[in-house]
Amino acid sequence: MSGEAAQAELLHRLAQQELVASFAGFVLRVESLDDILEEAPRVAAAGMRCERAKVLRHMPELHRFLVCAGVGWEVGVVGHATLGEDLESPAGFAFVTGEPVICNDLSEETRFRTPELLARHGVRRALNVLVAGPEPTDRFGVLEVDASDRGAFGEADTAFLRTLAGLLSSTIARHDRAQAAAAAKDLLMLEIHHRIKNSLQLVQNLLSLQARASDDEQAARDLQQSAARVHTIAAIHDRLYQTGAALTVEVGAYLKDLAEELAAAMASTLAGRTITVVADEAIWPAADVTTLGLVLNELVTNALKYGVGEVRIAFSQPLGSNGVLTVCDQGESLPVDFVPEHAAGMGMRLIKGLLKGDGAGLRIERRAGATCFVASLPRRRSAPG
Repeated sequence: MSGEAAQAELLHRLAQQELVASFAGFVLRVESLDDILEEAPRVAAAGMRCERAKVLRHMPELHRFLVCAGVGWEVGVVGHATLGEDLESPAGFAFVTGEPVICNDLSEETRFRTPELLARHGVRRALNVLVAGPEPTDRFGVLEVDASDRGAFGEADTAFLRTLAGLLSSTIARHDRAQAAAAAKDLLMLEIHHRIKNSLQLVQNLLSLQARASDDEQAARDLQQSAARVHTIAAIHDRLYQTGAALTVEVGAYLKDLAEELAAAMASTLAGRTITVVADEAIWPAADVTTLGLVLNELVTNALKYGVGEVRIAFSQPLGSNGVLTVCDQGESLPVDFVPEHAAGMGMRLIKGLLKGDGAGLRIERRAGATCFVASLPRRRSAPG
């Protein structure tokens, strides 16, 4: 090899090492396995100075490989084309044996057949290496580079491609461990949810039993109201869990769902009356919408017990301000001197305890033909939205 050729070869190998280092940084920064799989063939093609490369994912149920990522292929190949997994194909041999396969002249190759996909694209030579799975005995698939010129792949090329495949293998293992951990967490959350739900149901049933067994009518009413509040807490918990135990909740949809729960639970009290909800779009932390739900329960229950006509629920949140929950009914029987802060009833005292924070509070607005309770609720400033 001439000095000039040796210099070119050295520069090429240095470029390959730089690509490896860059790809290693990429897999550490990026969480999406799909993005990493898409980047691998681009790096492989650049490092091998080839026009085409691909990642073949093994599909055991089909006994074939799927081209799950690639560069340089005609439209419709990536994500759809498949190749055989048998030992008579270069990729199949690399996959089964774990050994790299170099085919520097597919037209003269006697060990393997030329896959139709390669022939269609005019591929003359190919290099295949195994991409392992998360366990030593697992195999994810194959990383392959393909060229249409008459050059030759050598040992240094194999080392470069195996290094990329090793980084892919580590990434796949990390991804699978993360998925397994997430699945275990979901299972644990499901168990916790069931236990909380069962515990709340038990408390509700005990309170209802005590209410029915009490000879004191006032005590019985208080116990039944407490049972209803526990039912509301259970409904709020269940509604939040059904959103996927998310850290944030869309307030409008949450309030509408909760209003439906309240209407169903108080069907006998509703007696032909209707509940409507109008709400601005807003995203709140789950912990804060729990407070919002409890306040809504108390105000709607109060409107159904003491008010008349339609119960209208409205929620708004001017930019940078607290959320404002308004519950109106069509009654006008509330005493003129009624002040929520001085009310002795359990419901008003509960609301007072819930409405804490800057600007939080409850006031009454007497409108034409309606009485409205207006609650101001702060949400935590760290919440997105």
